Amino acid sequence: MHEIEKSRPGLQELLNKPIRDLGLKIEGSPLQRFVQQLYRELEQKKLMKFRPLCYLTDEWGCPSGEPVIGIPFYLASPDLAHLEREVNDLEDAREIMMYLRHEAGHAFNYAYKLHRTPEWRSIFGPFRRPYHDNYRPIPFSRNYVRHLAGWYAQKHPDEDFAETFAVWLTPRSAWAKRYRGWGAMAKLRYMNRIAKQLGNVDPVRRRGQTDITVDEMESTVAEFYQRTSEEVPLSDLALDTDLRDIFDASKRRKTAWPAHDFLHAQRKSVIDKVAYWTGAQRPLIKRLIEVIEKRIEELGLFADSKREPEHLIQITVYVTALAMNYMARGKFVHP
Repeated sequence: MHEIEKSRPGLQELLNKPIRDLGLKIEGSPLQRFVQQLYRELEQKKLMKFRPLCYLTDEWGCPSGEPVIGIPFYLASPDLAHLEREVNDLEDAREIMMYLRHEAGHAFNYAYKLHRTPEWRSIFGPFRRPYHDNYRPIPFSRNYVRHLAGWYAQKHPDEDFAETFAVWLTPRSAWAKRYRGWGAMAKLRYMNRIAKQLGNVDPVRRRGQTDITVDEMESTVAEFYQRTSEEVPLSDLALDTDLRDIFDASKRRKTAWPAHDFLHAQRKSVIDKVAYWTGAQRPLIKRLIEVIEKRIEELGLFADSKREPEHLIQITVYVTALAMNYMARGKFVHP
């Protein structure tokens, strides 16, 4: 588990509380405006009968076949959001709306049971195709839209539809222009057409079953953040020479500052971009960045504040190359 700074007043008490006892609700929380924005966007697209239930749970999701949207509980509390930012990478407003639109795509699919129709299957593929977390996308394929990081539409036909829905729903996405000439255009046109057909039609499934809700989460906040994550194999990394080339500033320069502080400040940006363009799983990239950051500190390397763009480009390209190596060969460094 990441080290959590526990000296902040009230933090220890928060960590020891069962999540179900926190009294978290979407109504009146920072999340309420985002859910309301989602509903406005659905109305603007003339989907008048589709308003998926949103509820607080342990992570983003839409239970398979259920027209409901699960939202991480920590987004409903400023204190929990601060804690999430310390431990992981907190979603910003733009990312929250991206996830909501994506999950709304799943909910729309399930509400109208589109995945059971021959037309849906002919466009997106078989809904019952097995899910694989470690899927290998084809970068830059024009047969899929681009929304969430990691060429996510290529993961599964259900994700392909959800991503298509999200792009179609996003205000000012200009999808008709952006995807002109792409194979993905047939999917967007299907979405546009089916929305017009179903705009005033009641869903086949008006209500869905949630999975675990925030009121059922018996673990404490501390236990939630002590969840064991799969250990990323990093034994084949040989970083020292490369990192010395990237962060080669002399500590005697007035503009020098510790390179690990520089990378820590840029961590989320680097993880976001590498995940988006490579398709590597975010936990893998996050763990890789953590190991690099620690090694930079051990080596005592410095960055030059006047060369920050250069340092940022180099470290982003370096992590991208390592991630792509891992995707292609199962190893970061190939002998």
